[in-house]
Amino acid sequence: MNAQPSRFWDSLGERHREELATYGFEQIKRRQALRYFTWRWNFGALRRSEQMRFLLTHTSIPTWLACATKPIDLSDAAWEGVPWSRSDRWLYTFAVRLLWQYAGSRDRMGVLRLDEPSLGGPLPVRWRGRLISQDLANGALEAEAIGRALAGGAPRSILEVGGGYGRTAYVLMSLFPGAEYAIVDIEPARSISRWYLSQLFPPARLRFLSPDEAEGLAPRSFDLAVSISSLHEMLPEQVAAYLALFDRLVGGGRVYLKQWQSWFNPVDRVTLRFSDYPIPSRWRKLFDEPAPVQTRFQQAAWEVPVTG
Repeated sequence: MNAQPSRFWDSLGERHREELATYGFEQIKRRQALRYFTWRWNFGALRRSEQMRFLLTHTSIPTWLACATKPIDLSDAAWEGVPWSRSDRWLYTFAVRLLWQYAGSRDRMGVLRLDEPSLGGPLPVRWRGRLISQDLANGALEAEAIGRALAGGAPRSILEVGGGYGRTAYVLMSLFPGAEYAIVDIEPARSISRWYLSQLFPPARLRFLSPDEAEGLAPRSFDLAVSISSLHEMLPEQVAAYLALFDRLVGGGRVYLKQWQSWFNPVDRVTLRFSDYPIPSRWRKLFDEPAPVQTRFQQAAWEVPVTG
C-alpha cells in the first residue's frame, strides 16, 4: 500500500504537530478534534449549514426553545483555550443540544447512556445535568447504522481506518466490551488516538498500526471494518487499496463507510465521489443512504463474503 499520505493530510498533520508541541494532548477535543469530525458552528456561516437546517426541521418547537433557553456557561474559564465569541459559544451549545435530542430519538444501541470522558478537554456543553458532546451524539447515529448492518451480531474484532482522536472507537469498544480494536492511521493522528484510548481501555484490546503494518495482518482477521470521513481525503489509489484491504481482512464480516457524497481536495486538486468508490463487486450491499444530520454525507454497509 502507498503509505505516503495525500498532501492534504501532510499539511493537516503539520498543524496538529505544531499544536501538540505547544499545548500537549490535554486539549485534543478543543483543538485537533475540530479538524476531524467535531463540527463548529458560527453565526457567519449559519445559513450555509445543512446540519442546522436538518436539526431545526427535525426538532419540535418546544424542544428547540428548551435547548435555546436553558442556562449556558459561556465564561472564559469554562471555555479555556477556545477563542470563540460568546455568541458562537452559545450557538455551538444550542446546536449540540439539538443534535443530542435528535440522536436520542434514534439511539437504539444505547450510546447516549455512556459518559463523555473528561479526558482531552471536552467542550463544556451541558444538558439536563450531564456533560454531553456532539461526538457521542454522532456516535449514536453511526452505531445505529452499524447495528443494522450487524443484525444483532457482536463483533469480536473491529478495524477502523482513520480513527481521529478515537471518538468512534470509544463508542464501539464500549458497546462491544468483548471486541478487540485496531486503528490504522498516519502520524500524528495515530499517537493522538493511542494516548486517548489507552487511558480508557485495557491495552490488550487495542492495536495502532501504520498503513504498511496493516498489510501484514492475516486474512479474515476482523468481523467489522469502519471508515468515517477519511477515505475522501485520500488519493484515488489509496481508497482502492484500503477497500482491497477490507476485502481481504473482513471475509464473513461487515464494512461500514460514512464519507462525503462528493468532496474536492483543494490541496491535491482531486474530487472523490462516494458513488465512484471501487467497491468489490462480490460485496453484498445492506444499505446505501444519505446520512442523517450531515446530509451531504453518504453512509453504506456491505456484507463481505468469505473466500477460499
